[in-house]
Amino acid sequence: MAGVEQPRLKMLYLLRLLKEESDEEKGVSMSRILRYLANNGIVAERKSIYRDIETLQKFGYEIEKNSSRPVEYCLVHRTFAIAELKFLVDAVQSAQFISSEMTDKLIRKLESQTNRRRASELRRQVHYAGRVKSQNDHIYYTTGTLHDAINNSARVSFRYVDFAIDKSTQSRRNGELYELSPYALAWNDDKYYVIGFHERRGCICNFRVDRMKSVTMLSEKARVAPLDFDVDKYISKIFSMFSGENVLLDIRFHNSLINPVMDRFGLNTPIFPDGETHFIAHVQAAVSPVFFSWLFQFGTNAKILKPSRIADAYQKQLESVLEEIKR
Repeated sequence: MAGVEQPRLKMLYLLRLLKEESDEEKGVSMSRILRYLANNGIVAERKSIYRDIETLQKFGYEIEKNSSRPVEYCLVHRTFAIAELKFLVDAVQSAQFISSEMTDKLIRKLESQTNRRRASELRRQVHYAGRVKSQNDHIYYTTGTLHDAINNSARVSFRYVDFAIDKSTQSRRNGELYELSPYALAWNDDKYYVIGFHERRGCICNFRVDRMKSVTMLSEKARVAPLDFDVDKYISKIFSMFSGENVLLDIRFHNSLINPVMDRFGLNTPIFPDGETHFIAHVQAAVSPVFFSWLFQFGTNAKILKPSRIADAYQKQLESVLEEIKR
């Protein structure tokens, strides 16, 4: 259909060109616009292009002329700034629960939110090869089902898997279906979790989304969350998403550890100087082997002071590990 004036298509092609090839720094000239339209079978006059640009501006697109010669037209405002897209790319790359294949698909979609020149900048910063990534390509659909269940206050059933020594997966409890009233999804330590009321255990629990299989939304209504249940408080108490006894602790740290303490427990953590080289942090944590292993990485620069029973439990775990190493 070459050589035909097609007003509606013309404006759509013009908008596509501006999105793909222009930004606040570099635009497209009138000759480039006319050539692009001609390559797509549309002949247009300059005056009609001016009218189309004015229409797009009235509709809300921020299209400006730059000071170059010849004049170039630039689409200067987009849904995402390039810095925001880079943040999103970094988040997708870092998320272990997103498979490499899904990572690539998502990044390509993010690239479509800017022009070709900027998209190449995003592609250059992709370095996820070699990072630990989930092998579960169904997490996209699993997450969608969980969101639907939460929005519809419905229960879900699923099988929960563990890795075997040969790296295959095996369902827990001989493939028995778990039943959960999901309340929220949480991203913690590059893992994705669903939090909800577990019917068999009779309590609020959390499960790794990438280890959930055959997730199905049920017709049964979800159990209503307790009135005092707060998702943010739950996440802060369940240290690294592993359950354990929630305990108030006094821990003595070397001053050099102030950053990891703030990163782990937050800026509202009560901190008290203890001499010139140490401080005492008053924290609440779910005490478990995971918590002890986090503490152990600091060696002699971290010491549990109170309560004494937790300090004794930490010491016993260290002693048992030492005894096992000596065998």
